[in-house]
Amino acid sequence: MIKFVATCLNSAQSQVCAELGIEVVNRYARSYGEIEPDCVTDFSVHCFNSATLAELKKLGVQRATLHPELNLAQMRDIEKCIPTEAIIYGKLPLMQMENPPRNGELSDRTNAVFFMHNGILYNSVPIFMADKLGEVEKAKISHGRLIFTTESADDVRKIIKAYMYRKALKIDFTRGKFYSKV
Repeated sequence: MIKFVATCLNSAQSQVCAELGIEVVNRYARSYGEIEPDCVTDFSVHCFNSATLAELKKLGVQRATLHPELNLAQMRDIEKCIPTEAIIYGKLPLMQMENPPRNGELSDRTNAVFFMHNGILYNSVPIFMADKLGEVEKAKISHGRLIFTTESADDVRKIIKAYMYRKALKIDFTRGKFYSKV
């Protein structure tokens, strides 16, 4: 059974997670220079294969986040010598901007709105896998990360319950790369 962990941008989101028994982890090693014993690595460490996991184990990493460019088959085929995490909900960061817009938002030609936080531009829609958790579990993923950015406390509650009950929600979303062909 997959264990849920969350990353939250505000205290209201963290409070809802705590109420519903979801561990909030806001500190991830984002590069090899930040790795220390018992840390959890973020996807920016670029964990794409079994060899990377083996090296992270040697460095004492507690858990590694698999890169979101991997599909379910690729995640499944990685030999898991340490627990692994996949991002199963949330707007993924797309890029860092040196001179972000003042209002904290950008939109594209389709009027999709992209959220910005601390110079980081996030996707306009979240990955959503609540109704596909069985397939994520078949990939032998031990932890599923929920990334909360623009969601209200009520939205966080609805999303977590959707994951607990493995139900679909009527929201705009993407499946990310989970089902992409290589």
